[in-house]
Amino acid sequence: MEAIADKIRYYRKTFRAPVFYALSSLALWLSIGLATLILGLLFFDLYLRITQSTYLLGTSDQAWLLVYEVPMVFGLMQVYFQGAERRYRILHPAAKRVHFRTPHVTLAKEKHAHLRTTFAHGGDLRALAKHLIEEWEWRRELKIRAQEPLMLRAKGFFKLPSPGNFAAYLTGFVAILAAIVIATLSRETIFADLEQFLVDTWDLIVQLWLSIVLPFAVCVLPGAVILVGIKQIGEALLEWMDDQFLSNIAFYRFITELLELHDRGERLLLRNTRAWAYWMVRICIAPLEELPKVWRRIRRAKALARRNARSRRTGAL
Repeated sequence: MEAIADKIRYYRKTFRAPVFYALSSLALWLSIGLATLILGLLFFDLYLRITQSTYLLGTSDQAWLLVYEVPMVFGLMQVYFQGAERRYRILHPAAKRVHFRTPHVTLAKEKHAHLRTTFAHGGDLRALAKHLIEEWEWRRELKIRAQEPLMLRAKGFFKLPSPGNFAAYLTGFVAILAAIVIATLSRETIFADLEQFLVDTWDLIVQLWLSIVLPFAVCVLPGAVILVGIKQIGEALLEWMDDQFLSNIAFYRFITELLELHDRGERLLLRNTRAWAYWMVRICIAPLEELPKVWRRIRRAKALARRNARSRRTGAL
C-alpha cells in the first residue's frame, strides 16, 4: 500500500487542486464569509428560540437564506476556474491570451503524461484504475485481518455513524420523546377532546418543520463547505507529518479522477445538457464587461450546432 500511496501522493503534489492557486481570490473569501454568516445567523436564531422563547429569523427569512446560498455556489465555481487559469499562467508565463478551455485541455494532457511515466501503464486509464483498486482492497483486507478483533471493535465504537444510521438514530430519538410525552398524558386529556388533540398535533408538526427541519436544511450546504475545509486541513496536516499517509477517501478520489480522464477520450453524441451547463457557468462567472462577448459566442455555438445537425441529416439521406 505504501508504494501506491507514495505514487498517488506524488501525483497530488504535482497536480494540486485549483483552489490552491486561488487562495488570494476575493470570490473565495466572500463565499466562505457568506457561509459563515448564514450559519451564524441560524445558530443565533436557534439560541434565541431555546433560551428566550423568541426568534430572529421568520419563515420567509429562512427561505431567503436558501436563495442567498446560490451566489456562494457560483463563487466557489469561479474560484475553481480562476485557480485553473492561474496555474496555467504560472507554468506558461509567455501565454498572453488564455481561453476558457485551454487550462483544462493542457492539464489533462499533462496528467496523462505524468500517469504514463509514474505508473508505467500502457495508456488505458480504466485498466490502471481497476488494477489499483484490486491491489488496494487486497492489501487493505490483509491489513484489517492482521489486527485484533477487539481492537477493531473498539475503534469502530468511536467512529461517526453513517448518514443512514444517523437518520435511524434521530428517528428513534424522536419516537422515544413522543412516547414519553404520550405516556405522561392522562386518558381524559387524550380522548376528551379528540378534535382539539388533532389540531394541537398538527401545530406541533408545523412548529417542528419551522424550528428544526427548515433551519437544518439551510445549514446543510454552508456547513458542508466549512466542514470539508476543516477536514482537508486535517488531512493536509497528517500528510505533512507522514509522507506515506493516504486515506481511503483520497484513494478513491484519485480513482474517480482517473476514470474522468478516461471518459474525456470518449465521443459524446448528446451534448445539449453539458453545453447548457457550460454556457450558464460562463455567463455567471464572467466579468460584466465580457458578457456581450460570451453572448456572441453562445449565438455562434448555436449556429454551428444547427449547421452540423443539417449536415448530418443530409449525409444520412
